[in-house]
Amino acid sequence: MTAPADRPSSAADVLQTAFYRALELAQFRGGFLARTAHELRSPLNRIISLQQMILEGLCEDEAEATEFLGEAHAAALKLLEYLDFLIHLSKVETGRVTPSLGAVSLGSVLQQVEAMTGLQAANRSLRLAIAVPGETAQVWADGVWLQNALTTLIELEIDRCDRGTIALSVAADAEGKHWHLTLISDRPPTAWQNPLVLPDPDPFDLDRPLTADLRLAMATALIQRLGGTLTPVAGESDAIAHLRCTLPVARNTE
Repeated sequence: MTAPADRPSSAADVLQTAFYRALELAQFRGGFLARTAHELRSPLNRIISLQQMILEGLCEDEAEATEFLGEAHAAALKLLEYLDFLIHLSKVETGRVTPSLGAVSLGSVLQQVEAMTGLQAANRSLRLAIAVPGETAQVWADGVWLQNALTTLIELEIDRCDRGTIALSVAADAEGKHWHLTLISDRPPTAWQNPLVLPDPDPFDLDRPLTADLRLAMATALIQRLGGTLTPVAGESDAIAHLRCTLPVARNTE
């Protein structure tokens, strides 16, 4: 006979769930490590190639050798920027940097996010539609961390989209325990999935910002440390990407 649907989970069920979650986390971290090493190759390859030209005497004169040294130094500083970012990301994930949790107005945060990203979207001829809830909509979070994470996610969409609308919808779950913030854009759902085969690194560009993978990893880490989740979800159309951020409702501190 089938057990009732509301039967409490057994210890075996809890352990199995914990095992699969740990396995998913290990797979994610392994993939992130591979992608990060892949990204670091670009400035490192540039440094090695410039130094090799100098060491092998391939410079036309001393002025060109000095120029190559300057370019190698700039590439080294870019590599250091990547490494500093990874160290900060590690501190966030391991709890060495902690958020100041409290009741935060979701509407206030989203207004700030809209102000920071609206001009970027307009410059790309994109329509940005952010649903701003009323003052009663509050999440248990750190306002600065949440603003940074959501701003990063929208900026990533702005960088990747070349048409249409980027929308952020807000809805509470049926139990009233979480808020769902769903980011929707005119891209396929696979856009939020990591490729199985990494492409060749892009040519080194000193002006290139931190890569999308690193920025997404930071946004994910911030939201997870706030007690939330960030997951791709199926949309109504195969041509629309959904990314859902789930955050806990603010606790009653009275």
